[in-house]
Amino acid sequence: MSSKREREQKRKLQHFLGDLALLGSLQGFKYFQPWLRGKEELLLTVVNEDLGWRSPGFMVSRASSYSSTSSCNSSDVSPSSSSPSLASRSSSPLPGEPPGPRDSQSHTKTQPQTAREACIEEHLLPASPSEREIAVPEVNCTLFLLAGYVKYGRPYAWIRSNHERLVNIGGTDSMVKDTPMKLKSIADWQTRAIRVWDVVSELVCLCTVPSPSNPFALDMRYIKSLPLAERFLVTGALLNFLEMYVVYGNRDELHYDKVVEEVKPLRRLHVHSLLELQRLRESSGRAAVQGSSAEE
Repeated sequence: MSSKREREQKRKLQHFLGDLALLGSLQGFKYFQPWLRGKEELLLTVVNEDLGWRSPGFMVSRASSYSSTSSCNSSDVSPSSSSPSLASRSSSPLPGEPPGPRDSQSHTKTQPQTAREACIEEHLLPASPSEREIAVPEVNCTLFLLAGYVKYGRPYAWIRSNHERLVNIGGTDSMVKDTPMKLKSIADWQTRAIRVWDVVSELVCLCTVPSPSNPFALDMRYIKSLPLAERFLVTGALLNFLEMYVVYGNRDELHYDKVVEEVKPLRRLHVHSLLELQRLRESSGRAAVQGSSAEE
């Protein structure tokens, strides 16, 4: 029985790593920018403060000291907030953080966890420790590491910059900084069909202020500014990812319909780019034929 469960978990992790590789090849999101590092790691730069249409690919203002919320639905975050609701019952940043309010049912479910299990989870270090991190986040952004290490058998996420903005870690000890975040999406890994977009959307909604109604909103201004051939490739890759989300994503998420709305204009831009490329190739071909005829 256990071997069957282990095989299922390995299959899920391989699926997750496939999603990770696909996401790591994309660009053009408004609130985050992914970079694939190796086969098991993804660096995720997430915008702290939404300053309009600008994405991580553009220069933005000073890093924000504002807090964020744990829900994509809340957009009325005030600058006076002093801390994010990362320690809520749905999500908390670090295993060492004090838990937020829990109902009796939630308390009953978490009661069996032993101190030894909690200690083990606290010491799940990433393969790339924070003190050796060479990636530097953009201004007004926070850097996260999302990884699906085979040795751990499930995905985890770590904060790589601006720790003090999201959590009170009480020091700069590298062991504390390299403690995985307690995300609801990752906590649900064993019981739900968690995909990479579940983890990314939770990170964006925790980090960005105000919390966006659609964490996968596209930066169309940036995408349209790309050279034609690159625009065709970028829109095609984004379309593939968003259509996967539409098919396999959780339809109960409040931002699901927002993602669906992104698909139509993106598909139109992709088709338009394709037709434009074909026209250019045809005109180049005619010019080449005319040139060779003139030489004869």
